[in-house]
Parts: sequence; C-alpha cells; structure tokens
Amino acid sequence: MWERKFYDVIVAGGGPAGVAASVAAARNGCKTLLIERESCLGGMATQAMVPAFGPFTNGEVDLIGGIGREILEKLKENGYQSLFYDRRPDRIEEIDWHPIDPEVLKRVLDEIVLESNCDILFHTDVIDVEKKDRTVEAVCTCYRGKKEWIHTKYLIDCTGNADLAEMAGVGFDYGDEEGKVQAGTLCFRVAGIDVPEFMEYVKQAGEDGNLSKACERAREHGDFPAGELKVGGMALQADGVAGLNFGHSYGLKPLDAWSLSRAEAEARKKVPELMRFLKRYVPGMENCVLVSSGDGIGIRESRRIHGRYTLTGEDYFRRADFEDAVAYYSYPVDIHPSVPEEAEKLQENYQKWRYKNGECYGIPYRCLLPDNMDNMAAAGRTISADRIMMASIRIMPPCFATGQAAGTACALAAKSNIRLDQIDIKELRNTLKQDGQFIRM
Repeated sequence: MWERKFYDVIVAGGGPAGVAASVAAARNGCKTLLIERESCLGGMATQAMVPAFGPFTNGEVDLIGGIGREILEKLKENGYQSLFYDRRPDRIEEIDWHPIDPEVLKRVLDEIVLESNCDILFHTDVIDVEKKDRTVEAVCTCYRGKKEWIHTKYLIDCTGNADLAEMAGVGFDYGDEEGKVQAGTLCFRVAGIDVPEFMEYVKQAGEDGNLSKACERAREHGDFPAGELKVGGMALQADGVAGLNFGHSYGLKPLDAWSLSRAEAEARKKVPELMRFLKRYVPGMENCVLVSSGDGIGIRESRRIHGRYTLTGEDYFRRADFEDAVAYYSYPVDIHPSVPEEAEKLQENYQKWRYKNGECYGIPYRCLLPDNMDNMAAAGRTISADRIMMASIRIMPPCFATGQAAGTACALAAKSNIRLDQIDIKELRNTLKQDGQFIRM
C-alpha cells in the first residue's frame, strides 16, 4: 500500500464545476486537491474547444456571479475583445455568450486555482474509492500505472460523467427511456477570416444569423453537410480566428471507449466537409483555414445521479424556487437530437419553452447530494435532474454556480466535522451571496 496523503476536500474533474468547487473550498479554509485527468483545466471549454460561454443572465439579472463571473472578467481582461457579442434585445451585452479563447482560459484557470492555495494534480485518473458505509474515506489515483491512495473528509464529483459517484455505488439515470443520449460535437477553430465582411453578414442576417442563413443557402443548393439538420454556432475568439460548435456525432455512447473512439475518428474525418461548407457559403470565410480541433468530442449527456431531490421539467415550466436553492438559471431546454430525425421537433421546443426576461428557476442544494452518501457532492451536468431539466443546466455557466455551492458546502461541513446534509442551509446561502453568487432571499 502506498503512503497516503490527506485532504479536507478532493475535487475530481477540472472543468467549470470542478474549478469553482475547488476554489470555493480552498478560499473557505479547506486543504483542497483538484484532480484532472488531462493536462489543463477547463474541461469542455479547453479540451473540447466549445467556443463560447452560454448566458450568465436572464436578461435582467446577472444569475452567475461569484467565481464564474470572476473567471469571465479575467478572460475578458486577458483575451481578445471580440466584436461578436450576442446583442439580441433579450440579453445583457458582453456577459452573455462570451467567446472563449481556450489558450487564455487555460492560464486564467491555472491562476485562480493556484492563487486559492488549492493543489492540482494533472494527468491523473481516479480509478477507485475506499468506502465505509455511507462515507468515502479515500480515492485511488493512477498516473502511468502508479497507484496512490489519498484520504479525504469530503469528495466532490465534477467529472461530467458522475464517475466517482458510480464507483461509490450511487444510483443514476442515463439518457432517455431507450438509453439514447444527445449527439456529441467535435468543435474546431479556423483562422483567416475577413472580420469586417463576416460582421456585415452577421448584421444583415439578423438575430439567428450566425450560421443559419448560410445553411439555408446550402440547403437550397442541395449542398448542406450530410446528416446535419441542426444549425451549429460559432464565435470570434481572436482577430480573424473563430471557434465552431458545428456538426454532430449521432449514436454516441460516451461511457463506452470503443464507441467514443470510433465517433472521434469519424468526426475528424468530417471536418474537411464542414470547412468546404464554410468557405462556400459564409461571407468572410472564403479563405479560412483549419487551425485545430478539440482533443475529443464535446459530450452533452451521460449519467445523472439519484439525489435527495430531483429537478424535473415541471420545475422548469413553473419557474420553481426552493428554500435550499443555491444557484439560479434560465437557459432554455436545449436537447440536441440523438438521431437526425429528432432535430426539427427539439428545435421547436427550444424556442417554445424559452423564458421571458427576468425569469429563472432555482437549483436546490439537495440535488447536489447523492441519496446514499454522507460526505459526497456532485456538481455540473450530473446533478440530480430529469432529462428535460438537465438540458438547461448542462451548459458551463450553471456548472460554475453548482460547483461553487458544492465547494462552499464542504467547507462549512468541514468546520464542524458534520455530514453534508447537516449544514445550516441559511448559512450556506448567505455565504454564497456574500461571495458574489446570486441568491434570491
């Protein structure tokens, strides 16, 4: 048995949820370790190159404050001040759909985590947990075949797939009733864009002019990329450089390495076809060139834990609030199709179910707590929710919020050496509010 280290809080997964969770725990006095299997933080934003953060507001109120907003401001300070903000009337300029330069974001996240005195362990998988009754006492990490056990008081699963929760025996739901999940996307970056010409095209195309007008022209010529029925998105990230969330990998099984490997190879093969479309139909992109693609496909859906409360589509439609709400959000129900034939109906629902300005729903603390564990929390897209609600909370801004809530909760529990379900909810909500998070009191 290897020598064991000890932490108050261990966070697994360094995406938006994991970064916010680890920073919150460390700033509130916990000895904290953040474990990330890749070589950088950021998750889908850096490794999968998702080109923009989704909305931080509901059109009237900045719902994602705290650590998430702090990261956004640092990104804006250090990155390219893109002209391509989404200036629709139902959004607040410059804090909604903000472009992500992945190289800048990597440095911003390193800085904010290390300055909080949180330890980071890159290139490391968590492959097992040591559990006693309803408590995880240690995790087994693995780096190049070397295993190491690390003790912890509290554990936060921010893996995006609820991997640690599954190891600990937490129940979960997966996909739809037939076990199908939303299609994934291999995002990519291009350079050589004529920005003035492109911006003129966007201005003339109107609210949904990102790629939709070009797609309409391609369809008229029978030339739309094969198998693509849902329009993608793009964002200018630097002068002449854009990131694209465009193209779908259908039939993907994100928890199956064989399926994922095949899908990634097929997605890379498809990129030249998408590039041809951009050059032919998008003004200003006639001479663009491929710069890079994500290290892997962006995954939208996998496991959802069984928690103390399950957020549902009904909660979404009634704009539910809760006494133990620790985050708020308002993004539409954005379910990408599992098969191409679903695209049209799902897009109709996306538009039909959108909130009005100023509306939002609450995310209860209980959704972060597995129903059979006392010292474990989850944050990000795997919290306890049904498929409809998961399609709203799955994007990156609310992951910051649930991550900050989970990290803060662990810190409060550690101070009194109590279970996560024993903390004072009023104290948690007040602490989050004091730390900049939006909490409706």
